[in-house]
Amino acid sequence: MLEMLRLCRAECRKMHHTILLPMHLLVPLTGSAVFLLYYRVSQWSETAQVSGYLEVLGVILPFLISVVCSRSVELEEENHFQTFLGTVPHKQKVFLAKCVVLMMMELGAAGLAVGTFAAGYHGFLGKTGIPAAAYVSIIVTLWLGSLPLYLFHLYLNLRFSKAISVCTGVVELLVAALFLTGLGEGVWRAVPCSWGARWGGYLFLSAAESGMENELRLYLRQSFWSCLLITAAVCAIILTWFHFYEGRQCDD
Repeated sequence: MLEMLRLCRAECRKMHHTILLPMHLLVPLTGSAVFLLYYRVSQWSETAQVSGYLEVLGVILPFLISVVCSRSVELEEENHFQTFLGTVPHKQKVFLAKCVVLMMMELGAAGLAVGTFAAGYHGFLGKTGIPAAAYVSIIVTLWLGSLPLYLFHLYLNLRFSKAISVCTGVVELLVAALFLTGLGEGVWRAVPCSWGARWGGYLFLSAAESGMENELRLYLRQSFWSCLLITAAVCAIILTWFHFYEGRQCDD
């Protein structure tokens, strides 16, 4: 545990003077401000406004994760992966430390994006929206659903290149948007990039539609276990691969 804390602290120091920390502050603040200003003059219903913002947040998350992971791995490329692969005997701990730090930053960014929107929606626009507990649940589900995406994009950057990861992020963004339609029914649980948008939408409906609350929560619990199995499988496969990882040529 102490070693993991030390590795996480080292990751934070690497990112201290990079764009990663400002990005996790500016992107959520800018996004919520843009939506609040638009909703001030739009004629959308309250239900459409809140659900639209949460869906956009879930859809764009895979692309943002691809960008963040690409920049994080670039920091290792600058040292030719020496500090990344040669600091501890068990390399998986370094990989997990990077993933933990990135996910903690994402938790803060998700909280900022949803929290500032909720505060502005109630205070700035003077509208009701949904209960505060529902916003908290949406933040947590966005965060939990992004774990396999971080693992996958770190793998793409370490094994291939930044370009492959970012292009995959664009494809995931499009798939997440497409799977919000009827095309995603029955298959979205097998595609991690669609989890955030789908879970956010269902949690919003369970908070906004009182008659559907029990049915939606049961469906969410069932989908959670299938998504958990997929996450565990992705984690096991990528950590096993990383055990034999020796770096790659830094020519991207």
